[in-house]
Amino acid sequence: MSGKIRFANGGANDQAILDSFYLFPGVHGNVYFVDSVNGNANGPGFAPGASAYATLAQALAVATASNGDVIYLCPGHVETITGAAGLTIALAGIRIIGLGVGRNRPTWSFTTSTAAQLIVSAANVLIENVVFDLTGITAIVAAISVTGADVSFVSCEFVISTGTNAPVLGILTAATATRFRVENCRFLGAATSTATCTACIQHEAGVDYLIKGSFFCGKLTQAILNVATVLRGLITDNDFVIGTANVAITMAAASTPFISKNRFNVAGGTAPIVAAAGFLAGNSYSAAAGVTAGAATTF
Repeated sequence: MSGKIRFANGGANDQAILDSFYLFPGVHGNVYFVDSVNGNANGPGFAPGASAYATLAQALAVATASNGDVIYLCPGHVETITGAAGLTIALAGIRIIGLGVGRNRPTWSFTTSTAAQLIVSAANVLIENVVFDLTGITAIVAAISVTGADVSFVSCEFVISTGTNAPVLGILTAATATRFRVENCRFLGAATSTATCTACIQHEAGVDYLIKGSFFCGKLTQAILNVATVLRGLITDNDFVIGTANVAITMAAASTPFISKNRFNVAGGTAPIVAAAGFLAGNSYSAAAGVTAGAATTF
């Protein structure tokens, strides 16, 4: 590890700091911890517990861009996003990793305003093992805005509807979001919610995107939406359970994604993918619930 080992509080946390380095191998920059329960505004963030920062913004302010730095969000940590640009990640090359399992993982809650938004504007950002609750208020316009290149969400969970609340869009990307990646994530919602999510992911123009190994369910107009031409991209090995609509993926007419090995359960119809210029292989769908109910086919 090339990052500095720094001791705080007169050496009182020496062992905790050293333990953290042994627990998180492969880190080549500096390590910071964030804990909304036990942390404080002054950090210094070098170890879990009382010396952690209280918010992600505080840790981002001291981390170094493109240095291999990692910010660990402690179990039970909560970030609350209440307005436009409520939190902006503008530090290139940062990795933000949640610690914990299930709903003990760090949670980012979106509340108060339909403009509430997380912006990821820096390049080469990885966010992993975090729960995003997008249902604190209904009809959030676009909960997460990605404008940076090479932004990845890995092993995250997105709550996209309850019985009453749902965002319009979960993740919205810009043309600059090349090589955008969503992998091994879950987008979870109630199939009978009174509010409908237009799309879990609306990806626009950024080429070479990857959406892989993820699960989408709930009351959705579609799970993945693209309304501007994208000539390269891969959507593969995902599962879709669409509560009330007949389509799961809608692509712009001239977009040319490769859509392969996905599995769909749609409320009805025989066209869960709309992609006039897309390339499809090895996908399968069922149009109704039950072992024998509804037609099923592979395409």
